[in-house]
Amino acid sequence: MFFTIFKKSLILVLFFGFITAINAQSDYEKTQNFKNKYASLEQKIKDAITLEEVDALVESIAAFKNEFADHKALLDKTLYPDNFSSAIEKLEKAAELRKGDFTQIVDLQTEVGTLKTALTELNDQNASLLVQIKDLQFSQKKDQATINSLNRLVASLKANIKERDELVKGIVDSLLQEFTSAPSSLNDAEKTAIFKKVETGNLFYNVERTISDNIQFMKVTSLTADDLSDMKEQYKEFSKTWRQIGPKLSQIYLNQANRARQIAGIDELFRQWNFRINNEIWSSINQAFREKNITLMNFKNGDDFTESITTFIDDEVKNLGVKRSSESKETFYTFTDSVWFQQVKPNWVPILIENNLLTEAQKDTIETRFAQWKEKVDPGGFAGYWIYIAIAAAAIVLVLIAFMFISRNKKNRTVAEIAPKEND
Repeated sequence: MFFTIFKKSLILVLFFGFITAINAQSDYEKTQNFKNKYASLEQKIKDAITLEEVDALVESIAAFKNEFADHKALLDKTLYPDNFSSAIEKLEKAAELRKGDFTQIVDLQTEVGTLKTALTELNDQNASLLVQIKDLQFSQKKDQATINSLNRLVASLKANIKERDELVKGIVDSLLQEFTSAPSSLNDAEKTAIFKKVETGNLFYNVERTISDNIQFMKVTSLTADDLSDMKEQYKEFSKTWRQIGPKLSQIYLNQANRARQIAGIDELFRQWNFRINNEIWSSINQAFREKNITLMNFKNGDDFTESITTFIDDEVKNLGVKRSSESKETFYTFTDSVWFQQVKPNWVPILIENNLLTEAQKDTIETRFAQWKEKVDPGGFAGYWIYIAIAAAAIVLVLIAFMFISRNKKNRTVAEIAPKEND
């Protein structure tokens, strides 16, 4: 009897234990199923590359929510510290944020399309202006009307290039603001999104055209120090942006040989642009000397420039006594006063130093050599120069002494006048 009761009890225990195990296994499977589907939806949101894909995922999230709504109590326990509702909210929020990304892209594509139309018009106008300028430059007619027409064309081209450069900069900034802040390693979805932005904005062509037109503009017109300073700043800003995005563009277009070559070609165009600006600066400085019949050795950098000037000074000093004294003095004052201190130092030296084309030490070396040159070529003039300074300084001192003396006497008279009144 006892054995029969024990046997039945054991069977019941085993049965309920089996049922409990089945239920536990079922709860575990439900939780894992939820987590797996959740992770899959989360990844699909990140990988979505179109607005349509995100819209479809929003519907999938709603279906996912309905599928597991009956197991909310179980999931609230097993998802701690999250719960069923917060997990679903995270998915919905992620989808909305991703949808916002694509909404911005659609707006951006519309903006870029408008800019591309304006750019096409400006590019066509610039090409026409360049042809007209070259025709006038090679024309045999050099009358005032032709010169005025040429100046108007150059002014129009300059304004057009500036406007077009601003448009290109706007496209680059709009397209690549997100790109420059992206992580160093991009996933396939991020690469695809950026690829679409770059291609929609026709980025490569517009960057190439911007640089090429600026180079052509320098070839067909004479630029002032201010013009070249502005262009140098534009180059530095544009080049800095390109250096930030170039490596990432290379990563995106790694398997496209034609685009990879185009990126390398743009790098070379930037190098040519910088070289052309620097060359134009040095050529303009050389031209300032040539206009005064002063011939210097060719120079393309600060070292060559300093050496060229010091060599010229050395040659002039060696020729003292060979040339007439008046001729040597005229060369000195033309070189220093008419060219260096009147043109080169105020207009060009600040640009050279700001852009690391010339150092302060090199400038000081040049001006020290001027003083040494003057001692040789015009020692009387040099002494007289300091005599004038001494006389001027002495005059200032005498004026100050006289002023102090008059002020002191006036004060003494005032005190003397007040004293008797106090005695009264």
